[in-house]
Amino acid sequence: MGRSITVRDVAAAAQVSPATASRALAGHPSVNPEMARRVLKASRELGYSANVFARALRTQRTDTIGMVVPSISNPYFVAAVEAVEQVLAETDRSLILCDSRDTVATEAARIDLLVGRRVDGLIVVPVSAHDSVPALRTAAAEVAVTQFDRIAEAAGTDFVGGDNDDGVRQCVEHLRERGCRTFAYIGARPTTSTADERLRAFRRFAGDGVAPDRGFLLGEFNAEWGREAARTLLDDGPLPDAIVCGADVIAVSLLTTLRAAGVEVPRDVKLVSYDDSSMGQLTVPRLTSVHQPVDSMAREAVRLLDGRREDGSLPARKSIFAPDIVVRESTGT
Repeated sequence: MGRSITVRDVAAAAQVSPATASRALAGHPSVNPEMARRVLKASRELGYSANVFARALRTQRTDTIGMVVPSISNPYFVAAVEAVEQVLAETDRSLILCDSRDTVATEAARIDLLVGRRVDGLIVVPVSAHDSVPALRTAAAEVAVTQFDRIAEAAGTDFVGGDNDDGVRQCVEHLRERGCRTFAYIGARPTTSTADERLRAFRRFAGDGVAPDRGFLLGEFNAEWGREAARTLLDDGPLPDAIVCGADVIAVSLLTTLRAAGVEVPRDVKLVSYDDSSMGQLTVPRLTSVHQPVDSMAREAVRLLDGRREDGSLPARKSIFAPDIVVRESTGT
């Protein structure tokens, strides 16, 4: 019997990297169309698809992992998807990505779809700390599941995330070192673990530097909320010394709205955010932001999935990664 054809063989024939070949075979839109055509042509000529199907029947494995994120428009989740896909490509596995559109019903449908596709495991960023539990529990009875970045605790699955408490502490301490004494927090309502943990941490570390009547603005993890929160701050009177945002996707639109109104950052107000995404490095000024080691987190998520597949009786495991604040111009140089 001849050697099995792998993604690496397809990549070599198409003259692309294994990671690019893996993305092309999974239908990822980020792949250049010409490269995608070369990869698909090479896979047909080498008989890769037929080989995968035969191997799946023989081994009860599809060598695919499903991933569900709340919004693929959020650059942080894009980075997480790319990191997971890169790890999987090292072992000739592919990623099937689904966007839950930040709704519990869509999330449950996507999870059910992926389980029906007989993926070998699921990596899920849950929409809700509570309402996502039933779908996660149901999926975990069928396949290995690891929650990523956010956790629905009662689901009882493995989890990989960042230390939100420490990340927010670094934000507040950095701002105090810059001479800030009054603060506002703009984040999401505490329906997810990340929103809840970051809000609680800010309350604790900012202490009496927060005005109780206007120090907390809570909405959604999206750009629209950043713009709305900026307008609210501008309408409510004097700005605080500093603003902490719960995510870059909020901070970027908030910064743009403030600058359009004539507010200079960091001269008039200092701004620090969370996620250290690519979009925060393109603003003027560039965002000071908390960096999470997404590549290491992705590798750990895949490792936990593989371990769960081998031994489903393992107790639920948590891997928490330390963040680091990256200082840029939005808090002064």
